[in-house]
Amino acid sequence: MTRQPGLPAYDHPSKFPSLVWHAVELTRRNDFAQACTPEVGRLLQLLAGGATQLCELGTAYGVGAGWIASGMAPGATLLTVEVDAGRAESARELFAAIPAVEVATGDWSVALERGLFDLVFSDGGPKRNPGDPEKLLPLLNPGGLVVLDDYMPGFGKDVSRDVWLESPVYRAVEIALTPAASVILATRR
Repeated sequence: MTRQPGLPAYDHPSKFPSLVWHAVELTRRNDFAQACTPEVGRLLQLLAGGATQLCELGTAYGVGAGWIASGMAPGATLLTVEVDAGRAESARELFAAIPAVEVATGDWSVALERGLFDLVFSDGGPKRNPGDPEKLLPLLNPGGLVVLDDYMPGFGKDVSRDVWLESPVYRAVEIALTPAASVILATRR
């Protein structure tokens, strides 16, 4: 996992977008040790600039959504979905002043009712088991991109990677962001 207890990689507010830092503080106040790392966040921020309809599955307290929102182009929208009602409400309050960001409460399938997306960050949605890539397919526009984090670099036999890297409906690649963290990027064929 790329998660770091206590979020020590977030060490100074001047290094991060304000919205991300506020989400990090909220995450820490709630003693929630799971949030996307700065490396994953910077990748999300970069990718968000080229998308119009964006989706995150697994909001938690909004760190990943903060990165995505900080990179979105004008006119883009983000739907972020969180299964835990308390965390969803906290994130909703964090993003209240940003009309382009909607925080929905429910499991990942809530996003299925909201249309198609150019970019999906599946942090808390399907991603590691056989059949998971196909579950996300109805969320994507043709050419849409799925970002999956929480991998460690390496190409040994691993079902959680193989379901993406060997999928007939996606083109996928694993990219190492640090010596201990990688992501899989998969685009709908």
